[in-house]
Amino acid sequence: MIVFVITPLVRAYEPDQLAECIASARENPSIEGVSERSIQDYCECALDLIVDLNQDVRESGYECAVKSFG
Repeated sequence: MIVFVITPLVRAYEPDQLAECIASARENPSIEGVSERSIQDYCECALDLIVDLNQDVRESGYECAVKSFG
């Protein structure tokens, strides 16, 4: 018998950090016209790398920008 255990995705960053990132990104004129989904994807990616995986802020931001806005 095979048992599947479904666990919710756990993130180290707080929901308010995601909200702050999204609000800050919306104010950036260089991404004007970018979809809300892309902005959210960018912030989730960046927070995952920076907070959850303790990676460099600048490198993480660049990597996630390329993935989300490229």
